[in-house]
Amino acid sequence: MNTTSGATALIADDEPLLRQRLAAHLSKAWPELRVVAQARNGREAVLQFETHAPQVVFLDVHMPGLSGIDAARSMVGRTQIVFVTAYERYAVQAFEQGAIDYLVKPFDDARLAQTVARLQERLTPPVPADAAPIDALLERLSAVLRGRGPERRHLQWIKASVGSTVRLIPVEQVHFMRSDEKYTMVVWDGGEAL
Repeated sequence: MNTTSGATALIADDEPLLRQRLAAHLSKAWPELRVVAQARNGREAVLQFETHAPQVVFLDVHMPGLSGIDAARSMVGRTQIVFVTAYERYAVQAFEQGAIDYLVKPFDDARLAQTVARLQERLTPPVPADAAPIDALLERLSAVLRGRGPERRHLQWIKASVGSTVRLIPVEQVHFMRSDEKYTMVVWDGGEAL
């Protein structure tokens, strides 16, 4: 099933004409996208996001009350975020908040098409591969690797100094190790050693 065919979006911008313009451009670039809500400021954007849970959010950076950057903080990891703004200087902050794109106003149709393609790619689930051929390939690779050298064994003992004697400490009895400059202390069931 193609997730992009029923994708939903929220547009947040304090300028009503810019919200309408973006919605109109999106309807041409991505006719299947359904704009489920529009917001006039950051607080409203967060409320609309919590109500509608859109897959994509288009946020202006400068909005009254709560900025788009601050609004994005509450949405990170739960939606695809695209910043649409007149200010290039906030791009780094936008990407730090998980934005997948940053459209600078005024944008053209070609630039919006790139954003839409990126969003559609992100929203399309990967096609599951047939496991049988992969399993067979992995088994052959494993057999080749086993034939190249002796089987590696895991560490079983740690050699450490206890006073003037050297002890072999079973790894399964080790609680932790602490390194200090050039020595490492090991703490195990029987005490401490260097």
